[in-house]
Amino acid sequence: MNKGLELVGLLTQTGVAASIPPPVFSVFSLIAAVALLIFAFAATHNMQKRPGRLQNLAEIIYEFFDNLAVSLVGPHGRKYVPLAGTIFLFILFSNLLGLIPPGIAPTASLNTTIALALIVIVYVQYESIRANGIVGYFKHFARWGEVPVFIAPLMFIIEVVSELAKPVSLSIRLYANMFGKEQVAMALITALAVPLFKAAYIPLPIQFPVLLLGVLVAFVQAFVFSLLTLIYLALVTEHAHHHEEHAHAH
Repeated sequence: MNKGLELVGLLTQTGVAASIPPPVFSVFSLIAAVALLIFAFAATHNMQKRPGRLQNLAEIIYEFFDNLAVSLVGPHGRKYVPLAGTIFLFILFSNLLGLIPPGIAPTASLNTTIALALIVIVYVQYESIRANGIVGYFKHFARWGEVPVFIAPLMFIIEVVSELAKPVSLSIRLYANMFGKEQVAMALITALAVPLFKAAYIPLPIQFPVLLLGVLVAFVQAFVFSLLTLIYLALVTEHAHHHEEHAHAH
């Protein structure tokens, strides 16, 4: 028992995620991806006009992100629903894995969150070039036509720095929240549960309120990541589609 208590103390001092090799997070990321595939297959296999529970849940999730994409991006935002929904579900499943023994959430590793952020930002740049063309893409950075010509070079630098900061912000926000939740849970175990267990030999779930909060954090962080993805896509495609709508009106 003493060795187990020493191990808990060591994990708290060094950090749970910091003591886990990166390949372990990759394995749990794969588990989250497989769980997502199983959910998608079970929900869409043998679809009925009168949906069952899983099909009904899948339809609710799709309709929610469909409404969100249209409200943020516009009618053309419907093509981004699969991306936003998949990111939400993958991050949610990854976050919830941290609440199931052995309690390893892939999103508590910067390797995972940076990879997710880079996928989003690279796709956003691709959609920006696709919507505006290569010339319009660089004009967007310089705010060409929106600011005086002599300010455009400065705006270009500012916008490039801002764009580079997006994956950093996305990845660190998700990582910090999930890593912080694990640290708080381990701190409560070490500070309260372990001393009580040593004194009375009765394990008490002191960390349980934190785990309940972890469920809420899991949903919120997954939603925020998807929401920001749609917002970034809206910012880079709004001008092109406004011009298209204006042309169709004429």
